[in-house]
Amino acid sequence: MTVLSIPTLSSHQLSLALDILDIREFAFKESLQHLDELAANGEFSQAQVKALRVLIKTLDDQEAARVLRDSCDGDEESLEVLRERVVHEARAAYVR
Repeated sequence: MTVLSIPTLSSHQLSLALDILDIREFAFKESLQHLDELAANGEFSQAQVKALRVLIKTLDDQEAARVLRDSCDGDEESLEVLRERVVHEARAAYVR
């Protein structure tokens, strides 16, 4: 059971978070650096960055998807972004 909660993310922020998760597997340090760069550019609040760092460092992809879904707070546009990306990732993992 995942206890992590991320402050609400917009669809744009959610897309950025998913991009970071995409590179986490292959370039862990770079994914954290990219998060810091986005935060420096004002894309995420300090609370969001703190929660995303925990997500990147500790959660597997399935748990991360659950936490990100919860961060959508019912926003249909964000949920649609998440659905599209998670289905795409599931297909890619199946092909591997």
